[in-house]
Amino acid sequence: MAIRIVIDSTSDVTSEIIEKYNLQMVPLTVNFEDKSYLDKIELSTEDFFNKLTSSEKLPTTSQVSPGAFVEVFSEILLDGDEVLGIFLASEFSGTYESARMAKDMIGDDRIHIIDSRSVCLGTFSLILEAIDLINQNKNIKDIVETLENLKEKVVAVAALDTLKYLEKGGRLSKGQAVVGSILNIKPIIGIKDGKLSVLEKIRGKNKTVKWFNNWIEENNYDLSNKTVLLFHARAYDQLQVLRETIEEKYNIKNIIEAEVGPVIGTHAGPGVLAIGFLNK
Repeated sequence: MAIRIVIDSTSDVTSEIIEKYNLQMVPLTVNFEDKSYLDKIELSTEDFFNKLTSSEKLPTTSQVSPGAFVEVFSEILLDGDEVLGIFLASEFSGTYESARMAKDMIGDDRIHIIDSRSVCLGTFSLILEAIDLINQNKNIKDIVETLENLKEKVVAVAALDTLKYLEKGGRLSKGQAVVGSILNIKPIIGIKDGKLSVLEKIRGKNKTVKWFNNWIEENNYDLSNKTVLLFHARAYDQLQVLRETIEEKYNIKNIIEAEVGPVIGTHAGPGVLAIGFLNK
């Protein structure tokens, strides 16, 4: 009996990792005025940002339905395997609740559901840990227990070009969003325990990489034995500057680069630069 990992599209796990480890990705939906699209399946990241910048009205996003999870979970169980579902924070979406409902509808104790209490690269970090634990032939009980404990170790921060997308999507208040438009202030947000918080407001985009470097130093993060995730949204040149900066300074075990997908891009907007890892 194998353990199959089920994820949602907001973790933005790369297609290479999904294929290599036979992960099952269930998409959320991005709704533009003219049409709705399944994240990553019917709408690529490039096409999404092109539509976003040309659309007068911001798109919305929809959670995965319980029925979609019932279908995916049932197929895995019919193959004789167990389900390990790792999903974005329940505070950000009803997707986790849909997965829990699907488990109840099927009524099979071979389905195991984890609320990552994070999103995007934070969830991605837990998924990478799950892959590693499965490859070590750990049993499902130990894997779930380890992942639940590691949720506290997730570190994920992002520099945004603007807060207007988070505000429009209801993830931050209008008052919090206003700071991003004053004096070219760029907010740094942290994602922890299912909450978004503004950690700092820096002047100008050019100071972002320096802020990340100082933040690593001030927190005494040891990156030498870690896989570090670097994400961006149409800010690849800046990502490369960050990568070169931390590669020279820290003996990082592995770096994975990726661009945020349509659902995350809807709420964060273009110009994002983010870093994430498990601080264990």
